Amino acid sequence: MKSKDLSQAEVQRELDLFRQPEPNDVPLEIVRKKPTAGAAFTLACDSSGLDDQSIYSFVGIDAGTFSRIKKGLATLQADLVAKFCYAVNNRIYPEWCAFQLGCTLVEIKTEAERRAEAAEKRAAEAELKVRVLMETFQVRATA
Repeated sequence: MKSKDLSQAEVQRELDLFRQPEPNDVPLEIVRKKPTAGAAFTLACDSSGLDDQSIYSFVGIDAGTFSRIKKGLATLQADLVAKFCYAVNNRIYPEWCAFQLGCTLVEIKTEAERRAEAAEKRAAEAELKVRVLMETFQVRATA
């Protein structure tokens, strides 16, 4: 069926896109004080500012399962956690889960990212040294 044969509502449904919220982390102390996984899951959803339907539709779970997870009667499947974190744009839920084991999350960097950061740090230090030397020469030249 061609798009000009579709009604406006059908075209709109076809073009629905997910809108990821701004990063919305919550202080770890607040996350860690949540008594249950359901409370941490709900905090992650609420802090995103998105409505529940947007989240569970994107993640690929049904409304009933989503509701049970929020109540603490079910858990989010491990293979959906990354997609959930992308949807809400925070890591509140897995951070709470890690804390239950006495751990915290650490972002993994690739070797290329580590080298790039080190190179940027060396470049910034070199620029600072050049600026100090130039200022020193300018002071001596005017004296």
